[in-house]
Amino acid sequence: MDDLITELGIENYSEEEQQRVIDELNMLVGEAMLSHLSEEQISEYEAIINGDQAVITRWLTENDPKYEDSIAYQQLAEGFEDDPDKVPADKVYASMAWIEKNNPNLNDTVSMIKSTLKANLDQRK
Repeated sequence: MDDLITELGIENYSEEEQQRVIDELNMLVGEAMLSHLSEEQISEYEAIINGDQAVITRWLTENDPKYEDSIAYQQLAEGFEDDPDKVPADKVYASMAWIEKNNPNLNDTVSMIKSTLKANLDQRK
């Protein structure tokens, strides 16, 4: 989070102002991510993040059947049994994998949004 604050040039802002900027960034990224998706895709993603196990299992089976072998999944699953409040690893992994698959240019989009937001913040100073 500190890297993001520095990247946006808001390290001298109050914590409340920093949070407002980060919330704005999250909103802009969310809007960009959803702007090109169909209603069906949005419903599927909502089901995944809401923990609909049938949708999670189906999506993983169809799109990443060997997900349990991935290092990312294994890191997410580590210690899950010991922490009943921890979000299930398959849910977290599926949501990240879904975003990657359905938003292949997300990193470029996020970079562009950060640059635009930073420029707007610089103009407000």
